[in-house]
Order: sequence, then C-alpha cells, then structure tokens
Amino acid sequence: MRRFNGFTIIEMLFVIVIIGIGMSIAVPSFQGMLERNRLATQANDLSMAISLARSEASRLGKVVSLQAAGGIVGNEFGAGYCIVIGSPGDCGSPTQVLKRFPALQGAGTLAGVDVGSAKNAGNWESPRTSIAFNSLGGLNEDGQFRYLDLCLQGQLGRRIAINMMGRPKVWRKAEPGDPTPSVQPSC
Repeated sequence: MRRFNGFTIIEMLFVIVIIGIGMSIAVPSFQGMLERNRLATQANDLSMAISLARSEASRLGKVVSLQAAGGIVGNEFGAGYCIVIGSPGDCGSPTQVLKRFPALQGAGTLAGVDVGSAKNAGNWESPRTSIAFNSLGGLNEDGQFRYLDLCLQGQLGRRIAINMMGRPKVWRKAEPGDPTPSVQPSC
C-alpha cells in the first residue's frame, strides 16, 4: 500500500477550530484598541487646535477664538469647530475663519464643562461654544480655566484643561490601580 503525504480532514478541522478560537479572542481586543486610538487622536487634534489658536492670536495681535461650529448642549464642539478672528467668532464667516476642524467620528462627544468650585474653575456659562485667546496667547476670559470633556461610548474619557496662560493639558480617567489625576472627565 502506498503512503500519501498531506493532511487529513481531522487535522485540517483541528487547525480551523484553533484559528477560530484565536480570532474570537483577538477581534474584540483589536476593536477596543482602535477606539482608544481614535479617542487619543481626537484629544491630540483638539490640543493642536488650541495651540494653533494661541499662536495665531499672538501672531495677529488680536483676539482669536476656538469656536464650536454648531452642536447641542452637552456636545457643543462635537459637530466640529473652527479657529476664528474675534470673540465670539462665527464658523460661517469665510473672512474670519483661519482653520476648520471636522465633526468627531464615531459616537464621541466634545462638551465644554463648568467644574464649579475647583480652584480657577470659573463659571463658564452655557452655551459653552467659544474659547477666546488674547494677543499674548492666554485666555481672554474672566481669568478662569476652561475644560472640555471628550467622551467616547465604552471608553475612558479625556478632559482637556486650558489654563489661564492658554496651555492645554489632557487628562484621562483613572483606571483601577492608577493614581487618581486631579481632573476627571465626566463621561
């Protein structure tokens, strides 16, 4: 009797089952990684927009605003935002807009928050649709910090704190075992 080299059907089925089990474990983890990367990218884009607004205010020697392009209360900046000359600005004005940023992708929200009694928290009255920077690049507001919460369903949120000098800082929600940051997003 001749002996043939190759795989039996049982061996092939066994390999297919192992691959299926591996994929069922890997795919959900990969999707979570994609969502976390999307959240980090959106937070970085917002930090870059804030830095650009500050530098344009200094360069032009005028008040420049990061202005919501629409949105609703609780997601003011989620529909997109722009950098405009003046305060408050108008994202619909072609002569005043310096740069536009698109709406958030996915089910994310980007809202201005008033954290109340915290030091330098301020009383950012609703609607929270504009953050103005003076010719020195600092906040042109009432000398109080501004906070934006970036949230994505099923993920830990990010809080972007803008200090009186106009510098943004991104905080993430603490995971179990992490030291708790002083600023927590309310997602």
